[in-house]
Amino acid sequence: MGTSMRSPRVLILGIDSAEPLQVEEWIEELPNLKQLYETFYTRVESTVPPITIPAWLTTFSGLNPGYLGLYDLKYREPRTYTNYKLYNYRLVKDIDFIWNRLDRLGLRSILCFVPGTYPPPRINGYVVSGFFTPNTKSNFTHPSRLREEVFQVVGGEDKYIIDIYEFRSIEPKKLLRLLLDKLDHDFKVIKYLVKSGNWNLAIAILMSIDRAQHTLWRFFDRGHPRYTEDPELKEGLLDIYRKIDQELGDLLAVLRDDDVVIVMSDHGAKRMYYRVNVNELLREEGFLRVKEEPSRPISLRDMDMKGLIDWERTTAWAWGAYIAQVWINLKDREKKGIVSREEYEDTCREVAEVLSRVKDPDGRKLDNRVFFKWDVYRGDRVEYMPDITVYFDNLHYGANAALGLPDLYSLATFKGPDDSNHGEYAIFMCNNKPERPPKELEDIADLILNVLNV
Repeated sequence: MGTSMRSPRVLILGIDSAEPLQVEEWIEELPNLKQLYETFYTRVESTVPPITIPAWLTTFSGLNPGYLGLYDLKYREPRTYTNYKLYNYRLVKDIDFIWNRLDRLGLRSILCFVPGTYPPPRINGYVVSGFFTPNTKSNFTHPSRLREEVFQVVGGEDKYIIDIYEFRSIEPKKLLRLLLDKLDHDFKVIKYLVKSGNWNLAIAILMSIDRAQHTLWRFFDRGHPRYTEDPELKEGLLDIYRKIDQELGDLLAVLRDDDVVIVMSDHGAKRMYYRVNVNELLREEGFLRVKEEPSRPISLRDMDMKGLIDWERTTAWAWGAYIAQVWINLKDREKKGIVSREEYEDTCREVAEVLSRVKDPDGRKLDNRVFFKWDVYRGDRVEYMPDITVYFDNLHYGANAALGLPDLYSLATFKGPDDSNHGEYAIFMCNNKPERPPKELEDIADLILNVLNV
């Protein structure tokens, strides 16, 4: 990329879950994004799995998720079967992110709403944590005094929006208004920080597209099995992109002419047809054993807490709502493990074979993709990763870990239904063509450091 006599600066605007096919189709409606798109645009491979955590952490560290030991917003506690805890930044405090490398050189960074940055890291610069922030009373900024400044920018603490909670249960038209309001809110904070001028790297991540796609996809996609005609919502998702594009134009106006601007996502999105009730399938095939048949839908966690899972006879179980993440009941690793190390890989293949044969409700073949831990992960925390990851119908089908369901397919988890699943490709566009175009998220960190001459 080009250089400048002044210290180079990079601004990254992340649009969580921006799907390449949508952006490519709608780019003529988005003039500011189009400027970047026409200079350089490509699709990049997301992580396995394509989920916000680990995807953004991989992006800004350059590390395979196996170095992070993370595969979702929650992680399973070792030596437990169903005890999952919410991610926090302390889990990755030893990871050398790009902002840590800039710190050591005396360079300054801005991290605004970057998923995974709560509690806020103490960097040389400013941090406003993202949706992992518990509440407005928590210390979600660095330095801590920045919190009051941010409140003033948005009109007071009562006007601060951490996230649109329970978005799946909000009436769609109301949700669209809330997501547009969230963008107004977010860009006020982003512009305030960027206008400070005292930074070398600025990263801001927007979540509104992700929230919208999970709930508003069926209103624009005529190929969706639950397509709904609604003149007020048919361009709802596009309107959110238009809002981002408009705000991006305002943001570009306050930047230097030689600033490198990147717009990217962490993963894409796809219409969701159904969910596969994975633990029901594992139970039918004899891999998961229960002591008592559930009489109603119940989470695997609740079954475990009631002592109703027969772990001494269970070979495998699953977790996950978008992707099936399957664990083998391995001796020495699990509390009541029954599968030996010698049997481990063969057992993984046996379970995977069953999952790969899942068909749609009408008996048609699905494009199921199976990933074994030893093939896709590397790093010193691989032991914490799921043994098998399954994309049912290459992510057009999600997963459901509940038991007590009437058949193999469902539309919703206990959190509610989703119109879309995540996709395996992300977008990457830039106002300056990179010397080495990125092919996957792991390439992004080095690209950024190269622009900054680090």
